[in-house]
Amino acid sequence: MDLRVNPTVARLVCSRTGLKVAGEVPAGPIGLCRCCPSPGKPVVVEYDRERVLAQLTGRDLSWAFGPGIWRFAPLLPVLGVSDDYSSDIGGTPVVLHERLGAELGVDVYLKNEGISPSGSFKDRGLAVGMAFGLACGARRFCLPTQGNAGVAACLFSARLGLPGCLVYMPEGFQGCVYHRACEFFGGEVRFAGDNIAAAGRAMREALRAELASGEVVDMSTFFEPGRLEGKKTMGLEIAARFEGRPLPDTIVYPTGGGTGLVGIWKAFEELVMLGLLDPARTPLPRMVAVQSVNCAPIVEAFESGLDDVVPVTSRGTIADGLDVPGAIMGHGILRVLRASGGIAVAVSEAAIAAAFERYGRLGIPAGIESAASLAAVEALQESGAVGRGDRVLLLLTGSHLIPLSRR
Repeated sequence: MDLRVNPTVARLVCSRTGLKVAGEVPAGPIGLCRCCPSPGKPVVVEYDRERVLAQLTGRDLSWAFGPGIWRFAPLLPVLGVSDDYSSDIGGTPVVLHERLGAELGVDVYLKNEGISPSGSFKDRGLAVGMAFGLACGARRFCLPTQGNAGVAACLFSARLGLPGCLVYMPEGFQGCVYHRACEFFGGEVRFAGDNIAAAGRAMREALRAELASGEVVDMSTFFEPGRLEGKKTMGLEIAARFEGRPLPDTIVYPTGGGTGLVGIWKAFEELVMLGLLDPARTPLPRMVAVQSVNCAPIVEAFESGLDDVVPVTSRGTIADGLDVPGAIMGHGILRVLRASGGIAVAVSEAAIAAAFERYGRLGIPAGIESAASLAAVEALQESGAVGRGDRVLLLLTGSHLIPLSRR
């Protein structure tokens, strides 16, 4: 592959301060910013409006610059990917589920990311993030994980022909399905700590020299800008699906690190910037972040009126993807919730388990994190945040198979 930075990239900036951190052609892999206190804040990609528009033959969303997520190539930071690398990523349908909607009294749309190659929406972010990292000079990747992100990272390392991704998992995950899947795709799996935060600290200490030299690049959530760009393709696809009609009133998103929630909103903002969405005519959806009551740092920060997230002590949750006690992009998540008129809501473990069973009875192949979103709809109805007849979109972020395999 002839991977290269997209010339539509105008700059990379700190998500917190807006200060520029690199030009059009980065001199090396992009990590966290250096303008904020250590370890820094996430860096985001900004695009040149005129260069993007110059590539579009029309002024609608019927883009087709490549297969899968690459149909949106003018708004992605890297070019030159081959079809066998990621043509099977993206394009997941948005389906109106009449039976579930009738039960809830709202119009329910489902976007099923479980059909992705590794079984989750993590494929979008890791496909773009790792290709962008390689274009910027990366030679190997690492990340802490307790779930699907590690599997996706190993899969795309294999597709890029790189040495196996270095994956750090919490102690106690030895032999689990995530461990086995990472090794299946050539990953080198190590174990440390009680949770993903502890595994991440151990990883950065063990790989201090390699990370400092740029020999290895940290692909943790928001630690580099490409994962956000890949995840935002969900928002671009949602906008394309509803083009010419009102967008959903509410998008309910199971939130751990929050890359997808921030990414979907980034997609909407970029389409507004390009003149392809007009909020005056087509109001943007309210974004809802869903967490477990056992690990709800975003909910606590939102309800306390904070502008950033304070880490909490997790009590553990059956939804691995929601067991994230801190959020390095907490300021960005909270900004999205408030800018969209949205909310953060916590649901009980019992409600998550019941919603997972409900998905099964309805024949919906959704994972346990997605069950939290379904549980949240009922909680939002009880509070009046979602009214009868509203149009609600649920992101089904992963397959039902992994939670079933862990029982």
